[in-house]
Amino acid sequence: MVTFPDGARIVLGNEGGRPIHRGTVAVRGPCAPSREELMALGLTEPQALALDFVLAWFGHPFDSVTSEPPPGGEPRWGAWPLSGLTLTTAIARWKQREPEVFEARLGRLGLGAILEPPPEPRLPGSSNASPTAGPEALFAEDPRLLAALARAGRERGAQRAQLETLVTHVLRPMLDSCAQAETAVDAPGGLFASARALALLFHAELRFGRQGVTRLVTLARERPEPPVAGEHAGERLAEDLRASGRSREASELWRVLTSPELAGPA
Repeated sequence: MVTFPDGARIVLGNEGGRPIHRGTVAVRGPCAPSREELMALGLTEPQALALDFVLAWFGHPFDSVTSEPPPGGEPRWGAWPLSGLTLTTAIARWKQREPEVFEARLGRLGLGAILEPPPEPRLPGSSNASPTAGPEALFAEDPRLLAALARAGRERGAQRAQLETLVTHVLRPMLDSCAQAETAVDAPGGLFASARALALLFHAELRFGRQGVTRLVTLARERPEPPVAGEHAGERLAEDLRASGRSREASELWRVLTSPELAGPA
């Protein structure tokens, strides 16, 4: 347990010898941004509905902190969760917009992030760690930093920075990569125009990375019947996963395909 000077407490767990914080601030709830705040990031209504669903059912709390398995061991923070470049980008954006809150939560421990041109943020380190140490070394050496990062995820500004970084550095590039003949994949009448189809795309990016997204889009283009091509592709991908023994991922896709939460406007 890490107790901060103002009495706030963060309880760290242990997973395979690595400290973790599973999180306490859900994506949906009184301490989280609203659907309107999601749309203020430039998302359409179907995109916001899809992202809200995927984060709520398959993401993590905003204040969760875990780490990737060795040898990488990089910290992973927040709802998606973010790591590497996206993690430091989110921290840097939060610092830039709320410097006083950032200083109170992270800066006073010597942790910071700097946005440098060309746009590659760096995490300069803490006052009691080597200047050349990477993020994974910093968090391993000082659990207070991990606890402080977890606590930072409870700040609304840090949550918005997580979401903005997710949209600009993960989801928009992914959607752009799926465009065909300069037509957005989620344009009206497109393969993934509905909130449900977009949730399938976002889930594929979260669970399988760009390879999973490519597979889903390829299946949709094989049977491009509007307006449900993306949903039919999700059904085929779920069956492929089930047949290959990946029943957990298949069941997650079926949750996306059948949930009434996603029966929103296209």
